[in-house]
Amino acid sequence: MTKQEQVKAIFIEEAGEIIEKLDVDILRFEENSADFDLLNEIFRGVHTLKGNANAFGFTRLGEFVHHFEDVLDHYRSTKEDVEEHHLELFVGSVDVIKEVMTCELDALPDLPADYAGCLEKIKHLIASKKNKPLESIIKVNSQVFNDLAIEFAFDDIQLQDTDIEKCIEIHQASRTEGLNLYRIELTLDADCYKRGFDHLLFLKLLAENATSLESFFELDNIPSLDTFSSDENAITRVTAILLSAQTPNDVAENFEYLSDQEYSIVLIEPIVLAIEKVQAVVVEKSPGAEVAKTSSANAPKSTIRIDTFKLDELFDSVGELVIAQNFIAQNEKIRAIEDESISRAIETLSKITKRIQDRVMSLRMVAIRDTFDKMKRVVRDTSKKTGKELHLNVQGEETEIDKTMIDSLSDPLIHIIRNAIDHGLEADAAERLSVGKKVEGTITLRAYHKSGSIVISVSDDGRGINKEKVLKKAIERGIIAGDEHLTDSQIFALIMQPGFSTADTISDLSGRGVGLDVVKTSIEKLRGKIEIDSKEGVGTTFSMVLPLTLAIIDGMLVQAAGEIYIIPTLSVVESFRPEREIVHALKEKGEFVSLRGQHIPVIRLSDIFELPTKRIEPWEGILVCVETEAGRIAIMVDELVGRQQVVIKPLGKALAKLKEITGGAILGSGDIALILNVDELRPLIEAPHGGN
Repeated sequence: MTKQEQVKAIFIEEAGEIIEKLDVDILRFEENSADFDLLNEIFRGVHTLKGNANAFGFTRLGEFVHHFEDVLDHYRSTKEDVEEHHLELFVGSVDVIKEVMTCELDALPDLPADYAGCLEKIKHLIASKKNKPLESIIKVNSQVFNDLAIEFAFDDIQLQDTDIEKCIEIHQASRTEGLNLYRIELTLDADCYKRGFDHLLFLKLLAENATSLESFFELDNIPSLDTFSSDENAITRVTAILLSAQTPNDVAENFEYLSDQEYSIVLIEPIVLAIEKVQAVVVEKSPGAEVAKTSSANAPKSTIRIDTFKLDELFDSVGELVIAQNFIAQNEKIRAIEDESISRAIETLSKITKRIQDRVMSLRMVAIRDTFDKMKRVVRDTSKKTGKELHLNVQGEETEIDKTMIDSLSDPLIHIIRNAIDHGLEADAAERLSVGKKVEGTITLRAYHKSGSIVISVSDDGRGINKEKVLKKAIERGIIAGDEHLTDSQIFALIMQPGFSTADTISDLSGRGVGLDVVKTSIEKLRGKIEIDSKEGVGTTFSMVLPLTLAIIDGMLVQAAGEIYIIPTLSVVESFRPEREIVHALKEKGEFVSLRGQHIPVIRLSDIFELPTKRIEPWEGILVCVETEAGRIAIMVDELVGRQQVVIKPLGKALAKLKEITGGAILGSGDIALILNVDELRPLIEAPHGGN
């Protein structure tokens, strides 16, 4: 990849972040249009996007944001209140920006359908605000594009500085070892031409030994043609960002004939050094935990972009380190050595390995705030489409989740939120008032930790799920038999069967079953599960229970027929040795255990995997009760080995076909244990035995 391609890739990534932030900020501004600080923030994002888009040839995006920037600039400079109907135009403009960006990235010839209409509205708005006919505005704008001096000038010193800082950040992120980054300021006097100097001369000298050179001209003081003199310099300041292998002394030689006040050279330190400085502050003040905490909070923060592929490699390596450390700690020959220094060294190694594992895991953890911010837009659009008044309540935005899971959560959340609004909330205000509720509905989006897992829930205060209606529909569809006794959770789970819906009318949003089978599949791919709790007339809560990370699983180690298996603790309800009188065997139905009024099927791993072993009775072994989508089952094992976190390893093609297995793990002893997929140990079609 060339240097230009690297910089372009960085721009595309940053543009995506800017657009995501615009999407969130524009909704916040719609809620509080008097927040001019927020309007300035939106303006700066659009301004940065315009400059970068034009620089990389995304002219269609550049043209649109150019006019949108004019509108934003008018309101921020005049402090004029933004009319409510124009707020909708602002929100729609951000939508167009997102769509145009996609067109530019995919090199699509056609623009979004709303592009021309939205752009025309923006032009009319700015024309009306400036009391000029539209034709004159268009003419002025065409002159702006043709006049390079005006196009590349900065009418706001703060904006110029912002673009310079952006340029520095891009070079810092893409800089290779052995190159230095400089910020050079030129402030030549009005008589510099007479002395034989000009800015372009120095830029040419710098470019001879530069890997990259970017310049920023301040043209605010350029006089009109009537007073312009070609003998006098009117350019107040020129800033150059230089990436070069030259030393500071080598760079300074280019300006040896200038006076000290006419130029300045600043060597910009690499980001890595800045991070080391922050860490050094904390380490030096570490004798007290409270002091360290205070120092860390007050220390300057710095970030660095890292390819996620490198993080994955690091995570895999740490996983191997954990396995190796466990092997050392559990090795019988090493444990047989009665030496205090060796025991102390192994214990220290264990602590350090655990600390490294926790730190590396934290690198992949990000706050779910950004995902929740995106859902605010989904709520707004769905509310307007359905015509239902509602309030969004967000809780636990700081809860952290594995970065690799974030992208996979958007679609499930969108499906659940849309269904909660369209089908969960009552049809109109009169229906809500008739049951003593407020006109405005409430959707609660919440994230929290629970028993070593992450739970993301969507709640509505709507009509709830009609269990009788769900059962009737399920029987009609042949999903269940009419004589089955199902728990409430099993009844609610039926709405996630493919194509299942209790909606009386079909729309692109309505029906609890629209998209819920997709939600179920998506969450299962993340090794999670969905729990539904509903009370008719009160509301419904969908909870997605997810592991903290996709790379490590908390599991219960069990032994059956001489083999070690791992059962995800997320599915485990309890383990026990059953009394003889609660174990039953039915002809052609298999073995069951009666537990608190429920008849739970007993599954023997030796039968599932056809393992040769002496057959024992259930009361001679141990039963591990687990929760599956078909209800509870009891897995019969010989003994419980323990509970520990294991690094998940993918299986080969041969074992990948076994649905009963989700992966493998290397234990501290060096042995390989298979991770069970409890949902596949008993197909859903065989669920009729579960019940009250």
